[in-house]
Amino acid sequence: MIEEKKALETIISTTPMPIHNRVAIQKAYNHYLLHDVVAFNNFPQTNQSAVDGYGVSLKNKTFLEFKLIGESFAGAPFLGAISEGEAIRVFTGAKLPGEVNAVIMQEEVKILDGRILLKECPEDGQFIRKKGEVFCAGQTIGKKGQKINPALIGTLISDGVNQLEVSKKLRVGIVTTGDEIKSIDHESIEDFQNYDTNSYMLKALNELQGVEVHSMKLVNDERQILKKTILEILKSTDVLLVSGGVSVGERDYVHEALIECGVVQEFWKVRIKPSKPIFYGRFTDACQVFGLPGNPVSSYIGFLIFVLPVIQYRNGALKGGLGLDQVKVYLGADIENIEDRVNYILGNIYDGKTFLKHSNQRSNNILALSNSNALVRFEPRIRSNKGDEVTAFLLP
Repeated sequence: MIEEKKALETIISTTPMPIHNRVAIQKAYNHYLLHDVVAFNNFPQTNQSAVDGYGVSLKNKTFLEFKLIGESFAGAPFLGAISEGEAIRVFTGAKLPGEVNAVIMQEEVKILDGRILLKECPEDGQFIRKKGEVFCAGQTIGKKGQKINPALIGTLISDGVNQLEVSKKLRVGIVTTGDEIKSIDHESIEDFQNYDTNSYMLKALNELQGVEVHSMKLVNDERQILKKTILEILKSTDVLLVSGGVSVGERDYVHEALIECGVVQEFWKVRIKPSKPIFYGRFTDACQVFGLPGNPVSSYIGFLIFVLPVIQYRNGALKGGLGLDQVKVYLGADIENIEDRVNYILGNIYDGKTFLKHSNQRSNNILALSNSNALVRFEPRIRSNKGDEVTAFLLP
């Protein structure tokens, strides 16, 4: 059994670098940038109107009357020149001639015989979106390791980027074991059986990271069948997750089956709660294998602590930004960890600052998991008091 810190260091140090793959930008969502992206253009590329109104050429601050000589739309700019004392009708996003140095909102203007009349002289530069005010050519608009979310996609497309260098899509396989585990295709099950929750939770967790699970199998606690299933999936997988059968029970065959399939063990069992029996090994330099506990809370949290950083790193995230997002909160009640191992406690953050734990922290309490929005990590044999500041990990 090893410590959590050593387990994480072992996992990350043996995780392969991302394999570069150039894709259309619309397929890059939820990946990470593998390089900085430098703007090729200014944005906006020209001065634009920020409102519907009138653009004027103003040098003499005493002018309050301007002659209307044309109009400029967002997709049909005014192509002429404007002299002092002249104005054009403009609309939001429309290109402004270089001579326009102020825009007046249409509500502030009176129109009379082809001229506009103002109540007061406008401020120089008002309601003008300046060329390059959002970003300039040569400016970094996407940083290496930055997650590609919808806003970043929009930013890059605004510069004309249509392809990105991202990681090659990971192939993830999931095997769930247990004689008592039944497919959701069964309309009913016996009272000693459970539906296969773990496969679908793990699948959903991968999909949140932009990863598609290419193989998902449910097998009974039969050693040879388990071994055959694992071996088949190993040959076409970058990350294999096996849920259940990883402890030391009489019918827990996963550890032995993985070794017999040629998986090289890096560690088995971590001094942590939940997810103590977790196994980690490698089938090849490119294939990483995790044995997760069968209890749903343990399997879920085990994934978030140990597997999520792997998925993120192989997708292009930087080492300094791996794992769950964190926030500082204050305990709403005393919490004591009487265990001789690190304990992750499920609970909720209220009002953005107060953490309260769930009363039932058993590893089968999937309802507590689904009703929680955070985890807090407690060191072994430590008592924390109400009001203490702690770090909370935000659940997906």
